[in-house]
Amino acid sequence: MPALSVRTVSLVDAVAESLRLAIINAEYEPGSPLTEVRVSEDFGVARSTAKAAVERLVAAGFLERSPHRSAQIPLLTEKDVVDLYETRQIIEGAAVRLSAASGKPPSAAEKAETELINAAVRGDRDAVATADVAFHTALVEAAGLSNLADLHAMLMGRAHIAMVQVQRRNPDGAHRSHSEHEKILAAIRDGDADAAAQALSQHLSRAQADFRRGGSD
Repeated sequence: MPALSVRTVSLVDAVAESLRLAIINAEYEPGSPLTEVRVSEDFGVARSTAKAAVERLVAAGFLERSPHRSAQIPLLTEKDVVDLYETRQIIEGAAVRLSAASGKPPSAAEKAETELINAAVRGDRDAVATADVAFHTALVEAAGLSNLADLHAMLMGRAHIAMVQVQRRNPDGAHRSHSEHEKILAAIRDGDADAAAQALSQHLSRAQADFRRGGSD
């Protein structure tokens, strides 16, 4: 009988994930500092564990930290969101053009689409945003350029926060995202780089407009 494969989750993993969920669900005030002492107290863990969890989320873009200062909960202004989506347009646009040249959509992107629509049916906003991030990440990773993927990964913590906020303001947005994602995948299957890039651009522009209509300061 083959041995079972069991994935163990460390305490740092567990605290980082719980903290990530608290951040994207606005349980901490956007723009406020988040010290290691506070994380230690809130989650009942040692300072060293809290520090490791905070550092992990800083690296993933869910927290910000300036030199010699405590980490801070991101406060996404309209300017921040415009900058975020315009940068994603450049990176992801290049990625889908490369994918279209192969004529084969990334299987991870197709899997993310299934997860997105299932999460939308359940009404699970965080799972929708997680699947949305996975879809776009898969598009970039499929390009096979590690530097491009690294640049994109630096943006996606903030992007995840923005996506959850869009979901709160537009409960039907997941179904629109699914339809728009399918257009991107269809263009990649057709090997049409221009159509894939245009579909992506329209999708990101719509998502950005949804966020800005929500009244971000």
